[in-house]
Amino acid sequence: MEILDRLKSIVGIGKATIELSKVDTPVRAGAELHATVILRGGDYDVAVQDVRLHFDEERMVYTAQGRGDFAFWQQHANVTIPLGGRMLGKDEQLEMPVVLTLPADLAANAENLRYVLIAETEIPGLNPKHAVPVEVVA
Repeated sequence: MEILDRLKSIVGIGKATIELSKVDTPVRAGAELHATVILRGGDYDVAVQDVRLHFDEERMVYTAQGRGDFAFWQQHANVTIPLGGRMLGKDEQLEMPVVLTLPADLAANAENLRYVLIAETEIPGLNPKHAVPVEVVA
């Protein structure tokens, strides 16, 4: 049965997911950013490794004349929630509140600058990830 479950996960059928919710935005530089990480089990039990959250800065980069897109610039804060291979049961939901303290020297969002909160974990055969934009105000 484990082989069938792995094949399902490869094509995205019944897979476990990660999601960020209740993200406090807008937020000021130097403040605490509160959020909730939600892990949802799929159609079968899976072992979940640590959940990692990171608060990243993205800047506009130009790859061709007049064509720009946002790309990772630097990471400002992170936290790891140790789960150490905990089994996430079929259709089980696990909610974990988290707090990240942001640096006091963050610049406010601008036309060429934005921030994103990313939650990710490792599950055999999968690497679920979810990102939420965060507005930093002056």
